This record gives sequence, structure tokens and C-alpha cells, in this order.
Amino acid sequence: MCGIAGILNKNNQGVTDDLILMLSCMHNRGPDGVAIQVGDNRRNSMESSELSSPYTDGRFGLGHVRLAIVGGQLGKQPFTSCDGRLTLVHNGEIYNYKQIRNRLTSTHNFVSSSDSEVILHLLEEKLAESASLLEAITKMAKTLDGVYGIAVKDHNTGEIALVRDLLGVRQLYYSDDPEQVTFASEQKAIWLLGGSKSVRRVMPGHAVIISNKGSLIEHRIAEPPSSLKSDKMDFRYNSLEQALPAYKKSLISAMRKRTEGLDRIGIIFSGGIDSVLVAWLAKDLVKEVICYNAGTLDSSDILFARKVADDLKLKLVVNVITKRSTEEMLPKIIHAIEERDAVQVEVALPIYSAMAMAKKDHIKVVFSGQGVDEIFGGYPWYPKIVASEGYPSLRNHMIEDLFLLYKETLEREDKTTMAHGIEMREPYLDMRVIDTAFDMNPRLNVTGPDDTLGKQVHRKLAAELGIPKEISYRSKSAAQHGSGMHFIIDEMARENGFTESTISPGYVRQLEKRELLGSSQRYGFKYGNKELWQTSPHIQLYLDKIFEGVFGKSSTSIDTSDEEYLLTNRIIRKSSSGK
Repeated sequence: MCGIAGILNKNNQGVTDDLILMLSCMHNRGPDGVAIQVGDNRRNSMESSELSSPYTDGRFGLGHVRLAIVGGQLGKQPFTSCDGRLTLVHNGEIYNYKQIRNRLTSTHNFVSSSDSEVILHLLEEKLAESASLLEAITKMAKTLDGVYGIAVKDHNTGEIALVRDLLGVRQLYYSDDPEQVTFASEQKAIWLLGGSKSVRRVMPGHAVIISNKGSLIEHRIAEPPSSLKSDKMDFRYNSLEQALPAYKKSLISAMRKRTEGLDRIGIIFSGGIDSVLVAWLAKDLVKEVICYNAGTLDSSDILFARKVADDLKLKLVVNVITKRSTEEMLPKIIHAIEERDAVQVEVALPIYSAMAMAKKDHIKVVFSGQGVDEIFGGYPWYPKIVASEGYPSLRNHMIEDLFLLYKETLEREDKTTMAHGIEMREPYLDMRVIDTAFDMNPRLNVTGPDDTLGKQVHRKLAAELGIPKEISYRSKSAAQHGSGMHFIIDEMARENGFTESTISPGYVRQLEKRELLGSSQRYGFKYGNKELWQTSPHIQLYLDKIFEGVFGKSSTSIDTSDEEYLLTNRIIRKSSSGK
């Protein structure tokens, strides 16, 4: 894991100073090294704060801040291909890089053991047999098993490609203005350059191709497995006897590939079955596993996490959050996640606090239970959808929720953990696990309108692996409620003068125009307690003011105007509802 940045200046102006400035605000993402490559200069390591001599500024540059997990000190980026045609930076992890490397070793000169260098040589090979950089990237994406945000320059054509993995587990942003195209792992690196910059995401499963003159076109380069077709009626797994061994095999495989080479890991641990199962499997794969939890002193998450950890003999570190510590953390969290949305902030708070403890323990990698609710039907409104609209509609909602994780969960959690220089891994979002889950008859996981728990195959596997039933079949509150964060922020807002009486009709109309993030806010509230799932305007106004204090009043929001067309309409092909 790391941070990447780059600039293409359209007016032939030098980019070195701006590139260094962009990297400076992402130092948390790369405590193990900083390097840039600009124009015709060789790679410059910035630890000495001096550029190599002679040095000539250029109109294009790539930069990289590095958290070393794979590759050691020789894994510094940017990397340049054997023939000098390609220069590449990568943020993420490739889990099949050793297999790919073994195939390429005889024909390519490797200078490190980094998984990122393997991407470069794989792309170099694919480009030699392709008519364009885009065609080569599409072939590369079919080979890679992992998560990635990639920027690569083709020196022969002048093209630059920005590439993101299918689910968007690792984010990459870009901005196009009359002077230059800029891109980075975090929006603040682009905002830092000033001006009124409209920032966009590289969409999951897409590549943005930037011409030498600075024009941009976005292309789809990866497709989901056939099991995720919304109109699928033929399922491979139609009984628990079929589904359980398939799920077990895929999940253990996902855990093994993500723990390979690691002696110590952390677990973001709520005490719910998703994080418990990850910790339960990890203790047999890694020498030391430490679970981390944070919340208010009497929060249900802390109380249950302590009980579960004790019952299962798991090491647990808890950070108790107070109103005072929340006041100190809120600006830092908003700065880290680049977001003002109340649900996003409330969910990030306990993770940010827990990761502060993990950093003290010198943990570099933590595991998360993200994705289970979307792929196994765990949200409390899912059975109500079955009751009112039927199983085809449930599948449509689950697929949509999965493919919207990139902006509703994954970007937030990556930035929250990386604020402490810690990489997060998500075993449930392994493509083989997802493929297995969506090839199950949905009735196996949400057994009917009265199934208030859901995730039945997931829970059954946990019980079969030895996790007690009272843990495997426990219902769980939303993170912001279980940790106590919602209530403490509500109290703080009121103490600072933000109450229902301070909200104007104009502000309410403004809120109605904002993008809704999270399935609970998009539609889940329609099937239950609306007050529980919708943000209180006075809390949102309080967080808006903190956001403005951190980033300034003129800070732009991300431009999402093309996202529905690029993702929802092209991947989530909705079929008609029916029972």
C-alpha cells in the first residue's frame, strides 16, 4: 500500500514543485519512502530532499510514497520497463504476483521482489502483443488477482493510463483543467494545488486514457463474473450441503493469499460474526493476531467484543472514546476521509481510534469484515424486500450494494487506516468468494420474509468451524450506533449550538440534493425505522462547519455526474422484480 500522484502539464511547464507538494500531504500513506520521476530524469528518491544533478524539469511526472509490505527497500517506485517504454506506479496488492513473476523471469529483468514491478513487466509483455495501451491493460486486468490503483506512462505514444480494480478497493482520483491533468490516491493532493478543481474518480473496472495533449477518455477494462448477472436464475449451489464446502474453500483461500508472508496482523474487530470469523481463521495462519475495537465505555460493541475475545481466547486491544477525544479526532478524521457526510464520519470514528492503537503496536496490515452483508444478504431490510418485491429484486439490491461499496465504504476505510500508515485487506471481497456467494440460491442466505438475521450460509460455516452459536447467530447494530458514536456527536452538536431550531428550510433543501451514501440512506430506511437510518440535519450542519474549517469554505465536492452511467447502467443491469 502507498500513495501515488502525477501531473501532465498542457502548457509545457515544469511539474516538479507541484508534484512534490502533492506527495507532501500523503506522507502518512508512505512512511517507508518517497520518490518521483519527472521528464527524462531518472527516478529521484526524495528522502534527502535533493534532486539528482543534472536535473531538468519536465511537463509530466509520477510520484510515489511507499508503505513497504512486499519488496523491501528495492521496491521503490516508479518502475521503468526493460525496454524503457513504460513507467509505472501502483497502489495496492497483487496476490498472484509470484505465479506471474515465475512466468516472466526468463524474459524480463527484475530489480526487486515487489508485486508492483510484476505488474509493469506483465503490461510490457501484453503491450508487445497488442495494438494499443488500452488493449494491453484490458489483457493485464484479466490476469491480475488483487486490488490496485495504477498510473502508467507509455513514452512511445505519450499516453498515460489510470487504472482501477473491478470493485474499486483502491481509489484513484483525477482532475482536468485548462492548464494540466492531475491525479492522486487522495483528493486533498489535488485540492492542495489550488484553483477550482473538479475532481472525479477513476471508476472501478475502468481505465482513463490521457493523450499526450491532455484529452481524456474513460474505458471499461474489467467485467464481473457471470454469477453477478442480475437476471440469473440458474444457481450452482441450491442446498447448504453444496454451498458450505464451496464457501469454506474460497474463504480459506482468500485468507491464505492475504496472510502470506505476514507474521503479525490486526483485525478491525466489532465482535460481530464477520470480523470474528476473520480473526478465527487468521489465528491458524499468522503467528500473532491482535484484534482492535473502539467505542464509548458502555457501547454494545465494546462490551460484546470483550466477551467474544475472552470466550475465543483472542487478544483484544480497546480504545475507549470520550467526548473530549471525539472533539480532538473529528477534524483529523474529516481531513483523512475527505468527507463531511454524517454516516461516513460516524462510522470512521471508531476505526480511526482503533487504528491509533494498532499503530502503537507497529501493525502494518489489518483485516476487515467488509462485504459480507452485501454478498450474503445481511442487512435488516433485505427480508422486507423479499416480502414486498421477491428474490429477483433482492439480488438486484445486493449486486448494486456490492458495486457501490467503492464510494460508500472502501474509500473511507482505506483512508481511515492509511491515516495511520496501515494497510487494510478485505478477504470477503476476494473475487472467488464473491463468485461463490452469488452462485448460491439467495433463499439459502435470506430464507424468507421473517429471516431477520440473514447471512445463513456465512453463519452456518462459522458455527461448523467452532465458533459458538450465540456468537455466530448474534444480530448486530449499525457501526455508528453499536460504537456509541452517533449519540456522542449528537450531544456535541447540541452543545455547540446546532439544534433542530437552527436548521433553515433552505439548508434542508440543500441536503436533499446531496448524494446519499450507504444502502441505509439510499433505500433501506423505506423498509424500517426512518429516524434510525436518516441523518439529523443539525448533526450534518455541525459536521459541515468542521469540514469547512479543515478544507475551507470553497472546497469542491467530488464530481459524480458520470458515475451512474459508467457503473450502475453498465454493470448493474436491473431485471424486473418478481417473486
